[in-house]
This record gives sequence, structure tokens and C-alpha cells, in this order.
Amino acid sequence: MFTILGIMAALFLQISPTNINLQVNENQVEISGYNVNGSNYFRLHEMADAMGFEENRILLNGRNINGNYYYSIRDVSHAIGARINWVGTRNTLIVDRSIPKGPIESIFKAEPLPDYVLEIIRGRSFRSYTPFDYDFLRYLTITHMDFYGNRRIGNMIVATELADEVLDIFQEIYEYGFPIYRMRLIDFYGTLDYLSMADNNSVAFNFRNIAGTNVLSRHALGRAIDINPIQNPYIRGGTVWPLAGTAYLDRSYVRPGMITRGDIVYRAFTSRGWTWGGIWQSPRDYHHFERR
Repeated sequence: MFTILGIMAALFLQISPTNINLQVNENQVEISGYNVNGSNYFRLHEMADAMGFEENRILLNGRNINGNYYYSIRDVSHAIGARINWVGTRNTLIVDRSIPKGPIESIFKAEPLPDYVLEIIRGRSFRSYTPFDYDFLRYLTITHMDFYGNRRIGNMIVATELADEVLDIFQEIYEYGFPIYRMRLIDFYGTLDYLSMADNNSVAFNFRNIAGTNVLSRHALGRAIDINPIQNPYIRGGTVWPLAGTAYLDRSYVRPGMITRGDIVYRAFTSRGWTWGGIWQSPRDYHHFERR
């Protein structure tokens, strides 16, 4: 009886691998792994190379698949203090190891774009045809509270004339304790909104048109900010972006990270002349604020 069960289990794990894209900060790596009962498993040394950790410091139980040991990426991410989000339609796992955690000094700072930031955005969110120079923009360092009660440091780029105002807005939001999941430049997602939104990233500048149009977005001028897109999705007809935002279509059931009319985020922006996309008829853009 036990021998038969053992043979059946062995046959069950004789499965075919699949290729998964890991988006680790700004780098994309494709590695081959297995999906078993909804969990993704990879060779430890390949994850170590892709995610930048020391293999011999990970003490986890692996799983024997087709004669080799594989490890759950969720278990590994937890062990190294990383956060991951699955973009199922793109077969991509977004891995974030860049945000420091723990008790840190609160920072709200605006500065001209540093050289290392210029290297990141040049040819990406700042296109070759962008009709203004870098002085038009400011690089912000912003302290925010995450969904687990940790203080974190985030960054975004906005129009120079709005920099101090935006810092005041986010300091007000932070002092109230409103959680923001992640805040990093769109360039870490190849300037692709669907990846940034799927990773629940809050973002500002990206020189682009409004989706599906030839009209320049307010993001292109550093005058629009998106916050927690999963909890505050974009809705046009039957389309919801990101897909995980469908869990938040009931706006009367308020959960952490959601923006509602009259709340702290709404007041912080609108009291300074910003418009909220959550009151538009079509599309409803609950994560979007813009300044004319």
C-alpha cells in the first residue's frame, strides 16, 4: 500500500518546468522552475544569483522535484526580507529588496535630480523627445508607513514648482498613519504601468500619453500622482486595472490603503487644488490625483 502511494507521489512530481520572469529592482531575469499546488519553486542557487543573496545563509527545507531540490520563492523572499507580487498574465514575479525596513528617521526632501537618478531615467521615463530639461523636475525622498506598520523610505519625481507642496501632502498623510504599499520610480518597471500597478506601486512622473490616446498625460509633466493602485483601481466599463483591484470594487467596504471621498488622502490633495480621479464618471481612476 505505502509503496504504491510512494510511486504515485513520485509520478505526481514528474512535472514539466515553466519559465518565469523575475523582475528584481530594474533587472529582469528568466529562470526555469515548477508550479506545484499554486506555489512556485526554483533552484536555490538560481534565486540567489537573480535576487542577490548568499545561498549558504538560507536554512529552508527544499522539495524534491524530478530528482533535484527546489525551494518556494515565497519562503525564500520571506527569509531575506523581500516582497514579491505575481503578475500572472505576464508570467512575471516582481521582487523588491530595495526598501529599508525598521525604525528610521523621517525624511521629506526635494532635490535636483542626482546623477545616479539621471542614469536611471534617461531614455526611460525621461524620453529623448521630452520637451524640457531636467531642471523642470525634482527628486523627492518621502517617508511613508507600509501596510505592516513599518516606516519606509520611498522616492518619486514631480514638477519642480510642486515639490514642496507634494512633500507637505505626504507628510500630512504619513503623520495620520495612512499606509502606502510601495513608492519607487516607474523606471524600475521598464516604465510599464501594468507592472507598476500590479506591484501596488505609488508613482508620479512618466513622460507618456494617456492610455489609448494621443493626449499627453499629467504624469508626463510631473503633475499627477497614483497611490496604492490595487486598493484604488482604474475602472473603464468592464475593464479593471490592475486585475487584483477587482477585490476593491466595493468602495463602501473600506480597507487599509483605500482612498475615499473626504478621507485624509482626499483632503490632503484637494485642499491644495488637486483633482481626484475617483470622482470622475468615466474612467473612475481611484488611485489618481492631478494638478492643473
